[in-house]
Amino acid sequence: MSGTTHDFYLGRGPGAEWLGSVRLGTPDSRWLDEITRAWSAGAFACLVTVFLQVTQAEQAGEVARGDSGQWPWRWPTSHGTDYVHAFDEGAVWTAQRGERWSARAGVYVPPGPGDQPLVFPHGRATCGYTGIAAADTTARRYGPLLGATHRHDLYQLALRILADLTAPAGPGTPSAVDALRGLLPPRLRYAVTTDDAAAELEIEVFGYRDGDLAAEETVHALSLLPALYGWTDPAGGPPRFGVRVLIADEQRHTTHPVLADPRTRTVLTSR
Repeated sequence: MSGTTHDFYLGRGPGAEWLGSVRLGTPDSRWLDEITRAWSAGAFACLVTVFLQVTQAEQAGEVARGDSGQWPWRWPTSHGTDYVHAFDEGAVWTAQRGERWSARAGVYVPPGPGDQPLVFPHGRATCGYTGIAAADTTARRYGPLLGATHRHDLYQLALRILADLTAPAGPGTPSAVDALRGLLPPRLRYAVTTDDAAAELEIEVFGYRDGDLAAEETVHALSLLPALYGWTDPAGGPPRFGVRVLIADEQRHTTHPVLADPRTRTVLTSR
């Protein structure tokens, strides 16, 4: 299930009480608006409890409750969650994917010297995953498209990326996808090969003439994929996956016969 992830806390900081989490299949702004306007800790906790119960009963998302003690995400703290909501100092504060507490009672709060650091209790000491599923350090900067794809293996992830690159834009398209598409000419076609052993996507791009300088811009844009669908690690740790981008020459279609048909936009194979 794709969608947005949300965590709920009483208090902020390492001693905050985790009330629960949800991955919503579709936005439910009515409930979330009510929650962000809660006037007391008790009202906030009650609204969160009812919201999680309704979401589970209506099968509108995946729910985890704090009293179960079962942290649902592969990232170890809420730094990797799309939206974090915490009742503290008389109001509900909201932070987006590890950025900062940017809203109070649903109203934007500009950055300032009094900002409280974004610190969360550990949902787990380590996620215990390696390779493409690894997410075991809070130092990483999680990408905006990780939450919707964190359960994908490399082949599934490649399918999702190709769909994001080539599908028509529509309501609900993540802004990060729109921004990426804006860097890529729509005429381009892609042949992607997954390499599980290396956790790497080889992306061959068709649509440029030999020596076209714009090809370098495409190479740069596609090199952003690991940061968008995974993370960056200031400490130099391994990415979720790597990419190797190749620009096909004008005769490459003769050795890649599927792409000889100009109506074919993408090809995906495994090594």
